[in-house]
Amino acid sequence: MTTLTDALRALALHCQQENTSSALTFHRGVEREALRVRRNDGRISHLPHPKRLGSALTHSSITTDYSESLMEFITGVHPNVEGVITELENIHNVVNHELAKQDECLWPASMPCFLSDNDDVPIAYYGESNTGKLKRVYREGLSNRYGRIMQCIAGMHYNFSFDENFWSFLASHKGQNLQNAAEKQAFQSENYFTLIRNFRRKSWMLSLLFGASPAIDESFLKEKPSSLTTLKENTWLGSQATSLRMSDLGYQNKAQAGLYVCYNEVDTYIQTVKQALRTPYPDYQKIGVKVNGEYRQLNDNLLQIENEYYSDIRPKRVTQPGEHPSAALQARGVEYIEVRIMDLDPESPIGMTPETLYFIDVFLLYCMLRSDAPLTAKECQKLRTTQQEIALYGRDLNRTFDFGEGPVALHDKANKVLDDLTVVANFLVEQTGNELYRQSIQQQRAKLENEDTLPAALMLKRCQQAQGFQSAMLNLAKAQQNQWLAAPLSNELTTNFDRQAKDSLEQQTQIEAADTMGFDQFLADYLQPQ
Repeated sequence: MTTLTDALRALALHCQQENTSSALTFHRGVEREALRVRRNDGRISHLPHPKRLGSALTHSSITTDYSESLMEFITGVHPNVEGVITELENIHNVVNHELAKQDECLWPASMPCFLSDNDDVPIAYYGESNTGKLKRVYREGLSNRYGRIMQCIAGMHYNFSFDENFWSFLASHKGQNLQNAAEKQAFQSENYFTLIRNFRRKSWMLSLLFGASPAIDESFLKEKPSSLTTLKENTWLGSQATSLRMSDLGYQNKAQAGLYVCYNEVDTYIQTVKQALRTPYPDYQKIGVKVNGEYRQLNDNLLQIENEYYSDIRPKRVTQPGEHPSAALQARGVEYIEVRIMDLDPESPIGMTPETLYFIDVFLLYCMLRSDAPLTAKECQKLRTTQQEIALYGRDLNRTFDFGEGPVALHDKANKVLDDLTVVANFLVEQTGNELYRQSIQQQRAKLENEDTLPAALMLKRCQQAQGFQSAMLNLAKAQQNQWLAAPLSNELTTNFDRQAKDSLEQQTQIEAADTMGFDQFLADYLQPQ
C-alpha cells in the first residue's frame, strides 16, 4: 500500500521532471450564504431581493438560497486563494452599500437570527418562468417537510478541483495507462471518490477547528434540548459545542437518517440517490403534491430532487440546461467536489479567511493521497455519530471519542492529523514557495494549544459580553457593514455590477417570454427519470 510520504515523493519527482508545479495548481471557488436582516433590530428582512442587485434566477454571483432573505454569493473559479478572496470582497462591498440604502445588513453567523415562526421566513421568488416556479415549489416542499426556520441556516461551500497535470501524475503513480477520454473520466471519478471517503473519515477536524455555531436563538427550536444550557436574552448554547449547525440540532432530517448513500464508486452513488428520488415516503404522501390547485411539493418521494440530500461533501459536475446532477455525473463523471461542512466565520466580514481556504486545500490534497478502503454502512453510521458528538462536545479537547479504533483523547487525535497535514503543507511550500500553506497549519495547531481561540469559543465570548446571541450578532453585523461603507466603491466596480444586474434581469425576462409549456407538463417532464 502506497503511503502518503511515497505519494508526495512521487509527486515532487513528477513536478521536477515536468519542470512545472502546475500539478499543484488547485482550482477553487466559494459560495457564501448570509441572511438579510434589519439594522435596527436584527429581524429577518421581508423586503424582496434588491432589484439593483439583479435577478436571483440568472445572476452569476448574487442570488438567493432557500429564503428571499437568504442571500448567496458565488465566486468564479480561481487558481489561487487570493483571487477568491478578492472577488468575494468585491461582492460584499457592492451588496453592503446597496443594503444600507434600505437599512439592512448581513447576519454574520451560520445560525439564524430570531424568527417568530415559519411565516416569518419568506420563501425565495424567482419570477414566473417554469424554471423559476420549479425552484419555488421545491422550496415549498422543504417548508412542508422540515419547516422554514431550519432552512435559514447559512454556511460556506468550497468548490475544489485538481489541475489536469495532477491527473497525469496520479495515473502514472497508480500504474494506470489511460488510453481515451472515457478511461480518464472513470479514473478521475474513482479518485474523487477516494478523496470523498477520506474526507468523511476526517471531516470532524473541520468542525473542531472552524465550527463557529455553539449558540442559537431559542426561537430556532420548539423546546430546549438537554444538551444545551440557557444564556441570558433567549440564547441557548452548547457549553462545549463547536458547530450546532452540523449537529443533529442543525440540519435535522429524520427521513434521511436511514438513507445510506454509497461513496465507493460513482455508479452506486448515483443508483442510491436515484432510488431515493423514486421511493415514496408516507409522511410526505400525507402532505400531498398538488392540493386545491396549489403545489405543496414537487413529489412525495424521499427526495424531491438530488440537492435535497444533505451531505458534508458532494461529487459535482456542471450541468447543462434542464439536466439533473446525477445525469451529468453519469454522463461525464465527477468534475469537482463541493465541501459543505464549513460554518461561516463570524469574525470575518466575508465569512471566511484566506488562512482557512489554504487549510482546506492542504486537507483535500491529504484526503486524495492518503491510503483508502471502501466505506461500509457500519462505518458510515459510526462516522456520522462521531461527527455529531464532536459538533456538540468538541471544545472539551480532553474528552475521548471513538474514531473506529477505540476511545482516544480528541487533543491527541487532532494533533496526529495535524502532523500528517504538516507533512503535506511542508511539501507544498517546498514545491510552490508559498509559505501560507504551512502557516495555515500552524494557526490551527495554536488553537489546540489554547482552546479559547477556537472560533466557537470566540462566539460564546461575544454572546456572553453582549448578553445574548441576537444582540451579539447584530452588533457585529452593523460593525462589519460600517467597515464596508467606509470603503468607497470604485466606478469600475459599480459599473461592472450594474451591468451584471441589468443583464440578469433581461435574461430572466427572456426566459419567461420563451416559455410555451404549462407548468404541470414542464414539471412532469422534469421529473422523468434521466
